[in-house]
Amino acid sequence: MTATLFPSVLGAQFVALDPCLRWVHSGDSRRLQGSVTVERGGGVVARMLGVLASLPAAMWNAPIEVRIEVSRTGEKWVRLFAGHHWMVSTLKKDGDLLVEQLGPATLKFRLAVRGGTLEWVLEHIAAFGIALPLKWFRIAATIKARDGCYHFVVDSELIGVGRIVRYEGLLDAAA
Repeated sequence: MTATLFPSVLGAQFVALDPCLRWVHSGDSRRLQGSVTVERGGGVVARMLGVLASLPAAMWNAPIEVRIEVSRTGEKWVRLFAGHHWMVSTLKKDGDLLVEQLGPATLKFRLAVRGGTLEWVLEHIAAFGIALPLKWFRIAATIKARDGCYHFVVDSELIGVGRIVRYEGLLDAAA
């Protein structure tokens, strides 16, 4: 695999991304900084899932650093929340899907570009290698440019349990 994960997964749609998003996802390693707000589910199951996936605690307008490390096999995203909580995931391509490995969870997303915005739609989820029913989850991400910054919203919910985590923030993505 070449070091162009998002252009490869998105194909011709890549050029329809806002220039800020194209720059972040162009296939180069990056270090971005910004701010983030995290909401966590309060139930026992949501807290357990958060621990397993190394999700950050709830925080408001906290600093975040994101390092994107590009390699021949994909990308490693290292997120540092509020200077003390690490969340690491790896991304790779599987056919026309983007695969994210986050702790014991494997998530496969179909990416779509609408109006310059990048939408991640969950297509498959597994934990510890065991496929789980997609209908149990609502997990999505929306990435767009806002005031020259990389604006992200990631939201996850387990049906019948409620929110697992939602985080939203802005990263300085000046090219």
